[in-house]
Amino acid sequence: MATIQLRESDRSRAINLNRKNDYGLDNKQMMRLINAHRKGDAYKRALIEFRLTDINFHREVEMLMNGKYDELKEEVKKW
Repeated sequence: MATIQLRESDRSRAINLNRKNDYGLDNKQMMRLINAHRKGDAYKRALIEFRLTDINFHREVEMLMNGKYDELKEEVKKW
């Protein structure tokens, strides 16, 4: 599978958003990202994965990539 090349402007926007949010997410923000990933196209998914990887949410990215949306949502509810 080919790697999606993100536009530099989108990468910068994601990094700046993470900085603004003190490199974390609350459960509502994460739920929005889970839903956006599920509904998004390949580029949108790659951008969400990049943003989460930037803040060290590696396990969550792995779950998204494997389509474990409902399982991840259950975990996020416990945050």
